[in-house]
Amino acid sequence: MNLPEKTNHPDKVYTEKELSRAKTTSRVIGWLQGGGIVLGGAILWNLMGWIPVVVGLAAVGWVAVKLMGRSKKQEEEE
Repeated sequence: MNLPEKTNHPDKVYTEKELSRAKTTSRVIGWLQGGGIVLGGAILWNLMGWIPVVVGLAAVGWVAVKLMGRSKKQEEEE
C-alpha cells in the first residue's frame, strides 16, 4: 500500500481577508472575556463585601511572593 509522502507544505493557505477576520474575531472574544471577568469580580465584590476580597487577594499575593522569591539558602549561597 503506497502512502503519500508527508511534506512540510501547509494543508491550507489562508488569504489576507481570512487572517484579518480571525484577528478581529480574537480581539472581540478577548474583550468579551475581559469584560466578563471584570463584571464577575464586581458582582463578587458586591456580594461578599470588600474585606474578604482584600484578604483573599493578600493571601494570593503572599503565596505568589513565596513561590517566586528566593529561599534563605539561595541568598546565603550568593
